[in-house]
Amino acid sequence: MGFKNMIKIETKMQIVASQEKVWNIISKIDDDPRYWKGITYIRNISKNRNVITREVSLANGSKCNQRITLFPREGIHIRYTGGPMVGIKDILLTGIGNVTIIEVQIDCRLSGVVRLIPKSVLEELQTESEFALQLIKEEAEGIPRDILVNRQETLVDRSN
Repeated sequence: MGFKNMIKIETKMQIVASQEKVWNIISKIDDDPRYWKGITYIRNISKNRNVITREVSLANGSKCNQRITLFPREGIHIRYTGGPMVGIKDILLTGIGNVTIIEVQIDCRLSGVVRLIPKSVLEELQTESEFALQLIKEEAEGIPRDILVNRQETLVDRSN
Protein backbone atom coordinates (compact mmCIF):
# COMPACT_ATOMS: atom_id res chain seq x y z
CA MET A 1 0.00 0.00 0.00
CA GLY A 2 1.88 3.03 -1.26
CA PHE A 3 1.37 6.77 -1.12
CA LYS A 4 -0.50 6.78 -4.44
CA ASN A 5 -3.40 4.91 -2.79
CA MET A 6 -3.95 7.76 -0.32
CA ILE A 7 -6.64 10.39 -0.85
CA LYS A 8 -6.70 13.69 1.03
CA ILE A 9 -9.32 16.35 0.35
CA GLU A 10 -10.26 19.57 2.09
CA THR A 11 -13.25 21.61 0.94
CA LYS A 12 -14.56 24.68 2.71
CA MET A 13 -17.53 26.99 2.17
CA GLN A 14 -19.10 29.96 3.93
CA ILE A 15 -22.86 29.78 4.53
CA VAL A 16 -24.94 32.78 5.55
CA ALA A 17 -26.98 30.88 8.14
CA SER A 18 -26.61 30.05 11.81
CA GLN A 19 -24.54 27.08 12.88
CA GLU A 20 -27.72 25.57 14.38
CA LYS A 21 -29.53 25.79 11.02
CA VAL A 22 -26.64 24.16 9.14
CA TRP A 23 -26.37 21.48 11.84
CA ASN A 24 -30.08 20.71 11.46
CA ILE A 25 -29.47 19.96 7.78
CA ILE A 26 -26.28 17.90 7.99
CA SER A 27 -27.27 15.94 11.10
CA LYS A 28 -30.14 14.27 9.22
CA ILE A 29 -27.71 11.70 7.92
CA ASP A 30 -30.46 9.56 6.38
CA ASP A 31 -30.77 12.43 3.87
CA ASP A 32 -27.15 12.04 2.72
CA PRO A 33 -28.15 10.85 -0.79
CA ARG A 34 -29.77 14.28 -1.35
CA TYR A 35 -26.37 15.97 -1.01
CA TRP A 36 -23.70 13.35 -1.69
CA LYS A 37 -24.24 12.20 -5.28
CA GLY A 38 -22.02 9.16 -4.76
CA ILE A 39 -24.49 7.65 -2.27
CA THR A 40 -27.50 5.85 -3.72
CA TYR A 41 -28.85 3.87 -0.76
CA ILE A 42 -28.36 3.64 2.99
CA ARG A 43 -29.02 0.65 5.22
CA ASN A 44 -28.80 1.49 8.89
CA ILE A 45 -27.41 -1.39 10.94
CA SER A 46 -27.34 0.01 14.47
CA LYS A 47 -27.65 3.19 16.48
CA ASN A 48 -26.34 3.78 19.97
CA ARG A 49 -27.00 7.39 21.03
CA ASN A 50 -24.81 9.51 18.73
CA VAL A 51 -23.06 6.58 16.98
CA ILE A 52 -24.59 5.01 13.87
CA THR A 53 -23.31 2.01 11.94
CA ARG A 54 -24.54 1.70 8.37
CA GLU A 55 -23.91 0.19 4.97
CA VAL A 56 -23.88 2.63 2.06
CA SER A 57 -24.41 1.69 -1.59
CA LEU A 58 -22.37 3.86 -3.92
CA ALA A 59 -23.19 5.10 -7.42
CA ASN A 60 -20.49 2.85 -8.89
CA GLY A 61 -22.25 -0.25 -7.53
CA SER A 62 -19.91 -0.94 -4.63
CA LYS A 63 -20.79 -0.83 -0.95
CA CYS A 64 -18.95 0.52 2.04
CA ASN A 65 -19.42 0.31 5.77
CA GLN A 66 -19.43 3.44 7.90
CA ARG A 67 -19.37 4.23 11.57
CA ILE A 68 -20.70 7.73 12.13
CA THR A 69 -20.31 9.81 15.28
CA LEU A 70 -22.44 12.94 15.60
CA PHE A 71 -21.02 15.85 17.59
CA PRO A 72 -24.04 18.18 18.01
CA ARG A 73 -23.57 21.57 16.34
CA GLU A 74 -19.84 20.86 15.84
CA GLY A 75 -19.66 18.21 13.16
CA ILE A 76 -19.83 14.64 11.99
CA HIS A 77 -17.04 12.07 12.04
CA ILE A 78 -17.44 9.27 9.49
CA ARG A 79 -15.09 6.29 9.59
CA TYR A 80 -15.09 4.12 6.47
CA THR A 81 -14.48 0.65 7.88
CA GLY A 82 -14.87 -1.49 4.78
CA GLY A 83 -15.32 -1.23 1.05
CA PRO A 84 -13.33 0.61 -1.64
CA MET A 85 -12.23 3.28 0.87
CA VAL A 86 -10.91 2.95 4.40
CA GLY A 87 -10.34 6.08 6.42
CA ILE A 88 -12.25 9.12 7.61
CA LYS A 89 -14.45 11.95 6.44
CA ASP A 90 -15.08 14.81 8.83
CA ILE A 91 -17.69 17.49 8.32
CA LEU A 92 -16.87 20.40 10.60
CA LEU A 93 -18.91 23.49 11.47
CA THR A 94 -17.61 26.80 12.80
CA GLY A 95 -20.14 29.50 13.62
CA ILE A 96 -19.29 33.20 13.47
CA GLY A 97 -22.46 35.13 14.27
CA ASN A 98 -25.01 34.35 11.56
CA VAL A 99 -22.36 32.85 9.28
CA THR A 100 -21.17 29.25 9.37
CA ILE A 101 -18.02 27.83 7.85
CA ILE A 102 -18.55 24.24 6.77
CA GLU A 103 -15.52 22.12 5.99
CA VAL A 104 -15.15 18.60 4.64
CA GLN A 105 -11.90 16.74 5.25
CA ILE A 106 -11.39 13.32 3.72
CA ASP A 107 -8.34 11.22 4.53
CA CYS A 108 -8.50 7.65 3.30
CA ARG A 109 -6.74 4.93 1.41
CA LEU A 110 -8.17 3.07 -1.53
CA SER A 111 -8.56 -0.67 -1.83
CA GLY A 112 -9.71 -3.07 -4.49
CA VAL A 113 -10.03 -1.95 -8.11
CA VAL A 114 -10.33 1.78 -7.28
CA ARG A 115 -6.76 1.82 -5.97
CA LEU A 116 -5.67 1.54 -9.60
CA ILE A 117 -7.25 4.92 -10.47
CA PRO A 118 -6.50 7.19 -7.50
CA LYS A 119 -6.48 10.40 -9.56
CA SER A 120 -10.01 9.74 -10.85
CA VAL A 121 -11.26 8.94 -7.35
CA LEU A 122 -9.59 12.06 -5.96
CA GLU A 123 -11.21 14.25 -8.62
CA GLU A 124 -14.62 12.62 -8.11
CA LEU A 125 -14.50 13.01 -4.31
CA GLN A 126 -13.38 16.64 -4.63
CA THR A 127 -16.23 17.42 -7.04
CA GLU A 128 -18.74 15.54 -4.89
CA SER A 129 -17.65 17.45 -1.76
CA GLU A 130 -17.93 20.82 -3.50
CA PHE A 131 -21.36 19.90 -4.91
CA ALA A 132 -22.62 18.67 -1.50
CA LEU A 133 -21.51 21.86 0.23
CA GLN A 134 -23.19 23.95 -2.46
CA LEU A 135 -26.48 22.06 -1.97
CA ILE A 136 -26.24 22.42 1.82
CA LYS A 137 -25.53 26.16 1.39
CA GLU A 138 -28.52 26.61 -0.92
CA GLU A 139 -30.85 24.83 1.49
CA ALA A 140 -29.54 26.67 4.58
CA GLU A 141 -29.74 30.06 2.88
CA GLY A 142 -33.20 29.30 1.48
CA ILE A 143 -32.16 29.66 -2.15
CA PRO A 144 -34.89 28.17 -4.36
CA ARG A 145 -33.19 26.03 -6.95
CA ASP A 146 -34.48 23.42 -9.33
CA ILE A 147 -31.47 21.32 -8.41
CA LEU A 148 -32.85 20.82 -4.89
CA VAL A 149 -36.19 19.64 -6.27
CA ASN A 150 -34.63 17.34 -8.84
CA ARG A 151 -32.31 15.53 -6.43
CA GLN A 152 -32.95 11.83 -6.02
CA GLU A 153 -35.38 10.93 -3.23
CA THR A 154 -33.59 9.58 -0.18
CA LEU A 155 -33.65 5.81 -0.05
CA VAL A 156 -33.18 4.62 3.50
CA ASP A 157 -33.82 1.26 5.10
CA ARG A 158 -34.70 2.01 8.73
CA SER A 159 -35.26 -1.62 9.72
CA ASN A 160 -32.89 -1.31 12.71
